[in-house]
Amino acid sequence: MTAARARLNVFDLIRLALPALSALAVVATGVMQVEGQESPASIAPEDLLQPARMLPDIPVGLTSFGAANCGNALYVYGGHIGEAHDYDRESQSGITWRLDLENPREWESVDESAGRQGLAMVAHGGKIYRIGGFEAHNEPGTEQSLHSVDTCEVFDPSVGKWSTLAPMPVPRSSFDAVVVGDVLYVIGGWVMAGDEETRWLESACSIDLSNLAAGWEEMPQPPFARRALSTGFQGEKIYVIGGMQEKGGPTRRVDVFDITRGTWSDGPELPGEEAMEGFGNSCFNIGGRLVVSTYGGNFHTLNEAGDAWEPMGSIEPGRFFHRLVPIGENQFALLGGANMGSGKTMETPVFKR
Repeated sequence: MTAARARLNVFDLIRLALPALSALAVVATGVMQVEGQESPASIAPEDLLQPARMLPDIPVGLTSFGAANCGNALYVYGGHIGEAHDYDRESQSGITWRLDLENPREWESVDESAGRQGLAMVAHGGKIYRIGGFEAHNEPGTEQSLHSVDTCEVFDPSVGKWSTLAPMPVPRSSFDAVVVGDVLYVIGGWVMAGDEETRWLESACSIDLSNLAAGWEEMPQPPFARRALSTGFQGEKIYVIGGMQEKGGPTRRVDVFDITRGTWSDGPELPGEEAMEGFGNSCFNIGGRLVVSTYGGNFHTLNEAGDAWEPMGSIEPGRFFHRLVPIGENQFALLGGANMGSGKTMETPVFKR
């Protein structure tokens, strides 16, 4: 076994959370296979959440990709498209897909650039921003060489191309980002650099999208080192939900950053019996409330006080390393992701909050 592959497998083992099981996880791509671990238990029919409608399937199965709603169109970029355990140039998508929500007949390719996964993508001011992620430098069948990037780029739909902005302070992948007001916040993740030791990040940064010339700023240091998490907002607070810990395995922990005060505090733990519920989740503010979609197929919304989760219902099969994206004021779509039992999914259901 090569040094690079051995290092990834150490982080991919879920032995800390599931000590009785022999586990092998492909965490870098967001697709996990755990020997001896069943897929989430079946959901009672009365708890099933029915889609309000279905959008066209995304063109290819994706995990660990970016997605955003901009100008009444859905955009998807990057992600892992290969088989589990395969990390190479050909297993990463570089296509930017677009679906017109006013006439949602089919997805169209609007740009093709470098393949990347483990990134974040947000919309603001009629433009789309993609941040970080990692690129595989190796060809299929060769030794893995995975590298986190510090890039920040912007896509103007009227031009149809990505352009480069100031890079982040450090490379970062397997993190998440959120825009509150005009400010983009980047939290969590790690740094992969080929044969070098992978480094978990204990930092967060932000940039004012209305004043890009001011550059990136370091945020107050988070009280955690996690990745494969989600980040959303409600009111003047940012919620960092679940993920994988550097020490301790998967978690349902929630941390809260008060934007006004610049302080961190504990938030309401994500509901569930298994720590895996927090792994590879996705969240977004829908109609003023934060909604989260979990590995087990469960949906929760944050209460108005921001100190407890309220159940919304569930879907079957569940998915993780997907994207929850707003569609209108009180609707949201689920895009991509995977399930341990059924693999990657291309179905794009729309639900009401």
